[in-house]
Amino acid sequence: MCRSRSPSVHPVHGVGRSSEPAVTPSKMWSIESSTRRSNSRGSMPPPYRRYAGGYPTAEDPLASPNVVSPTVSGRRFKVGVTTLLVAEAVSSVGSRMSFFAIPWLVLVTTHDPVKIGLVAAAEMLPYVLSGVLSAPLQDRLGNWRTSVIADGASAVAVGLIALTGRIAFDLLLVLVAVAGAIRAMSDRSKANLLKPLLDAGSINYIRITSAYDGISRTSLLIGASLAGAAIAAFGPVGAVWLDAASFAVAMLLVLFLVPDPRTSAPKPTGERYFHALRVGFGHFREDRLLPSVSLSLLVANLFSQAIAVVFVPLWVLNVQHSPVALGYIATAFALGAILGAIAFATIAPNLPRYPAVVVGFLIGGAPRLLILALSDDLLVVVAVSFVSGVTMATVNPAIHALFYARVPPHLMARVSGISTAVMYGGLPLGPLIAGFAVARLGFGNAVLVLSVAYFAATLVPIVRYHLWREFNDAAPARPAFYEQAQLPRTYALLRTAFGLRVTLRYTGGRWTVGARRGLRPLVFRYDVAPKTALEGLRRMTVPAVHDALRDTLGDDRGRIEREADRLRAEIARMQARFPAADLAR
Repeated sequence: MCRSRSPSVHPVHGVGRSSEPAVTPSKMWSIESSTRRSNSRGSMPPPYRRYAGGYPTAEDPLASPNVVSPTVSGRRFKVGVTTLLVAEAVSSVGSRMSFFAIPWLVLVTTHDPVKIGLVAAAEMLPYVLSGVLSAPLQDRLGNWRTSVIADGASAVAVGLIALTGRIAFDLLLVLVAVAGAIRAMSDRSKANLLKPLLDAGSINYIRITSAYDGISRTSLLIGASLAGAAIAAFGPVGAVWLDAASFAVAMLLVLFLVPDPRTSAPKPTGERYFHALRVGFGHFREDRLLPSVSLSLLVANLFSQAIAVVFVPLWVLNVQHSPVALGYIATAFALGAILGAIAFATIAPNLPRYPAVVVGFLIGGAPRLLILALSDDLLVVVAVSFVSGVTMATVNPAIHALFYARVPPHLMARVSGISTAVMYGGLPLGPLIAGFAVARLGFGNAVLVLSVAYFAATLVPIVRYHLWREFNDAAPARPAFYEQAQLPRTYALLRTAFGLRVTLRYTGGRWTVGARRGLRPLVFRYDVAPKTALEGLRRMTVPAVHDALRDTLGDDRGRIEREADRLRAEIARMQARFPAADLAR
């Protein structure tokens, strides 16, 4: 959205930039702002409204080391975004390789499957906890510096795993846990570093978050393939060394080719560690939409992990009797997700995000599980998995863009770390619930029951429409009624064909105003004082409007007079029934 030059207007930070002209603030837009705030069923927390007024500055006590410097050219930031995506791709592929190489190393050295599970848990648990516990430190250092330090430390930690992995299993567990904690800092800092770079380069959020999600999906395929080839060629230790090298390459790319978007060197904010965590939790809790989205992703991850780990392997074992089918299904879903991410990155700026998220949940969720109970045809299951991957690719980019738009820079690491911990909470629960359901109900009944539960969970964005429709807002601002704000940019399809429609209604003696922009409602029946409404209509030089207003007010006057006559008659009837003396007593 273009920013107004009027000093009385708070600039609204949106997703991407629009060619629409700035709107001059007026009483109408103030009404719209207060209505949007009241319709959200709860006021936004102070940090959220503070962010709505603009990025923190050096004079602002909430100043952040991640504030964008205007002295660096926009082109350099665009190059930095591309380089950061490349660095993320390199480190993601390396991480996927070690995901297979380290368990294989444990298997060939110990021949104990229980220890494989311990290694996986030793990496995942610190990864989830580190995203939350290290967030205050990351906010203090800045995302750019955290990314460089974490990638360098990850290269050292993974290198030590390659050196000492065959010596002692206890030492391997410690190193894997340390590597998981550091990798969480690396992943979160790169994701959070995108936001100030996109703002500085005037780049659309949703397009880059789609590319970011596509890189993550692609790394699943490439990393698994390269892991197999590397283990066959160099052994598991050699594959782990390649992972360490990938972190070193990512560190060098960020260090030399990604500009640091900070205005100055980070300075201690004086905020204590636990107070910083408490502020992050408070912002996450009071935002209302972010917890709802995070819990929905927790459920989606729970069922997705159950499908991938339990239901699909059991279906392949009982129906197809060939592990090749397992690869077909997994590849179909991954390819669909990659193609969906590419397509969504292309058309996302012109799409309303709320319908895209709803469609992604509905089509990409329960049908992928339900088809396992309805069909024995591998081609049908592969086709449904592919379509689910395509549609589900709309969810993650929209959620990433939502966080970029709603969370202030100085809280990004804390809030995103908390949200990620919540979302990942469903990963270990999914296989446990699925295994218990299959053992108790049988495969077919378990699929049907959990499909219904999954479908019910995906209805949350529809049931809570008034909250989730805020996905369509390009800007996060929910200012108070006394704060003037520009109208948010609409992402409605073919938005140029739909203008702004403002409707003034008079029903039941009540004046209300509503507004729509494209296919998206902006204001829904906001009460207007009668004097304000009549004054606005009086200024309109449209005879038909004046005639309609005269007839409507005449009808109301007649109705009121008839009601007054009825009440007077009722009073007279009561006075006739009771003597005056009784009334006096």
